[in-house]
Amino acid sequence: MTERINLPLSALDEAFVQKLKRQYGAHTRLDIQVVNLDDGPALGEAGFWNIIDQLDWEADTDQAMLEPAIVALSKHPLGHIYQFEDLMAEKLRALDTPQHAAAAYPDRKYISVDGFLYLRAAVVASGNADYQEILAQPNLLDPDADFEALLSLAAKAYERKTGQVFDYFAPLSYETYANEEAWQ
Repeated sequence: MTERINLPLSALDEAFVQKLKRQYGAHTRLDIQVVNLDDGPALGEAGFWNIIDQLDWEADTDQAMLEPAIVALSKHPLGHIYQFEDLMAEKLRALDTPQHAAAAYPDRKYISVDGFLYLRAAVVASGNADYQEILAQPNLLDPDADFEALLSLAAKAYERKTGQVFDYFAPLSYETYANEEAWQ
């Protein structure tokens, strides 16, 4: 079993460590990911959708479509790049439901986990209004939509800003079937 725990560093104290040991036992591995979120205001919903709105739908390639959004996000503080990835994961996960999958694959018993993820990415990439509409009405999904490239936006912005690889995992998984509450 793998469980993600997301907490501010200030909450990590001896009592918390002892609680983890009691809960998971001595033979459990703990991976720690340290993310400096900067001082200052958070990216927030408006900032997230502003970056999404920078996608160039007239471009010929996925990379060219992403480029204005990469440039815009890379100009933000590093913490905003992490927050963008976290918000994207939340939105992709919210679309990871049996109702959305049934709308995407109405005549199939098999759901392509990658295809369904890329379709959900296309929904997020289409902007806040479309996202909200499809979140509420899964039957509006276009089963042929696909925008896998969106999944690399934060990583490319980070690499552009720092020259380093974006080695980060959002606290919530957006992989297909990761929204366990919805799939129960």
